[in-house]
This record gives sequence, structure tokens and C-alpha cells, in this order.
Amino acid sequence: MGLSRPPRAITIDDVAEKAGVSAKTVSRVLNNEPNVRPAKRELVMKAARELGYRPNPAARSLAGARSFLIAHLHDNPVPEYITAVNSGIYEACRANGYFLLPEPVDRNAPDFLDRLQSFLMTSRADGVVLTPPLCDDPDILALLNDNGTDYASLSPARQPENTPVMRLDDRLAAMEMVRHLIALGHTRIAFIAGPAGHNASTGRYEGYLDALSEAGLKSNPSLIAEGDYSLRSGLEAARKLIDADPRPTAIFAANDDMAVGAMTAIMAAGLIVPGEISIAGFDDTRLASAVWPALTTIRQPVAEMGRRAAERLMNSDDDNGLEEVFDFDLIIRQSTGKASD
Repeated sequence: MGLSRPPRAITIDDVAEKAGVSAKTVSRVLNNEPNVRPAKRELVMKAARELGYRPNPAARSLAGARSFLIAHLHDNPVPEYITAVNSGIYEACRANGYFLLPEPVDRNAPDFLDRLQSFLMTSRADGVVLTPPLCDDPDILALLNDNGTDYASLSPARQPENTPVMRLDDRLAAMEMVRHLIALGHTRIAFIAGPAGHNASTGRYEGYLDALSEAGLKSNPSLIAEGDYSLRSGLEAARKLIDADPRPTAIFAANDDMAVGAMTAIMAAGLIVPGEISIAGFDDTRLASAVWPALTTIRQPVAEMGRRAAERLMNSDDDNGLEEVFDFDLIIRQSTGKASD
């Protein structure tokens, strides 16, 4: 019996033939060069996907066929969070001779998967760090898997198979914050949740509910509002919450930006923080200590999580297990105080 030949690698010429364009046009599309009509770009990317085209490994860096690039794909409305993750990845890259390639992803764009495919082909990154909510997007995960791209996730909803995950116990951290507020005598504690679909936001909401239940307190739908992690959404949510009757004596927001927005709304309404309403956040961004009163919050080591995610991608022999859970700290500042009644 003769040996079967391995399947022939798909080439740019194959993509060009299927798309009905020149090989030069295919090259320009795959390298994300300008001046290619959107319809033609879409045609080329569709052909590349259907044929299963992969860049020629020989085109990668000669040293071990590595590009020495770690990409960070993100779609998060909080600049502070992204900056912190990037700083951690950069630290790991600099220490190991790699380079950081951050790339924002707009999942609302109709061609976002084509653009992401083009980015992966062009950058040839050795690994990708994913932050919420991208780490839970099945289309993105499928694309990375199809391309054979290694990735590590920060706080995904589920543990991907054979993929490093860095996470915080958001539920437990939120419970600690609500316990702090209850210890100050608060029983009407409102919560501003992050966007649905964010695993961290879900964990923090569950922690809020669990801490209330633990103390024998019932949750009140009129004391729960949803934001999108932005300062403005926290402001708008707080305006609704302070109209509740009876009014909450404390508001816990799922991140610092929303907490500061809530604080702004409360002060604009002529109420005193923390004298009449205490405010608490989550993340301990620079904003938390820049406002007055300074914000009580949960500190999570975002930069450290980013650093470890990058290190895991650089060293596949790391024996720390696929999941690493990081510690948090309750940071008590001036925005929380004893309940007013």
C-alpha cells in the first residue's frame, strides 16, 4: 500500500481563483492594506475562510517560527481597565523579548469577523489575550481555534478547553463589599449592575444577592438598576434609584466608573455622601482615589492578571494549571459610612 500524500496547502493563488480576483488583490486584503473596495475585500475574506487558508509559516519570524507578538483583543467601554490589562501584558512582553499588539474589536460592525481574520493573518501573533466580553463570544473563539491561535482569557463565563484562564472570584468579592455595608447598618442597599452577558457583572450581582440573603435581607427590584460600566450609565441609574420610596441608604455599583457617576447624581440632588447615601464601587481604578469623597471599592489585580495571561502564552510548559484565581482587597475609603437611619 503506497503512502498517501499530505493535503496540499492552500495558497494565495487558490484564494484568488475562488474569489475571481488577482493574487495581488488577495495579498493586499490579507495584509489589510487600504484602497480595496469593501465588496471585493469581503469576497476575498469569504474565499479565504471557505478554503481554510492559513498564512505560510515560512513567512513568520525565522527564530523558532515566532512573531514575538502578543495581541490583546478588547471590546470594553472602560479605558482604565484596558489600560491596566495592557500595562501587565507589556511588562511580560518587555521581560521576555516580545511586543504588545492591542487591537479593539467592534462586534457591532457587520464585517468584524472578516477584519479579525485579516488581523490574525497579518499580525501572525504568537498568542492572544481576550478580555470580557470577547472571551465569551463563540464566533471569536471559533475563529481563533480554526486559525490555530493560542489564547488566554480574563474572567470568562466558562472554562475553555485547554486554555489558560485568569479570574477573580467576583461573587465572593461582591459579598465582602455588601457585608461591609451591612456592618455599617445599611439594610436598603441598591445595586447598579454591569451589562448583561459580562461574566464579571453576573458574579458581582450574585454576590450582592447572596450577601443580602446571608444577612436575612430580601432583595428589592426597585433597588436594582443596570448600567453599561460607563460613568454616564451610573449617573442615570442613580437618578432612578434615589426616587425609590423608601430611598436606599447605600448604593453598590459593579465598577468604579458607575459608582462615580452615581455619586455625581446624588450630590446633584442635594444629598450628602456618605451622610445620607453611601457609595461603593469595584476595581480600584485611579478614579476611585481621585474623587472626593474617595471611593470605597474592591481592588482587583487587573495588571497582574494581564501579565500572567501573557506569560502563559509565552510559556506553554507553565505548570500552574489552566485556571489561576487571584486575590482581591476591600479598600475602605470615605464614601461609605454608617446608615443614616
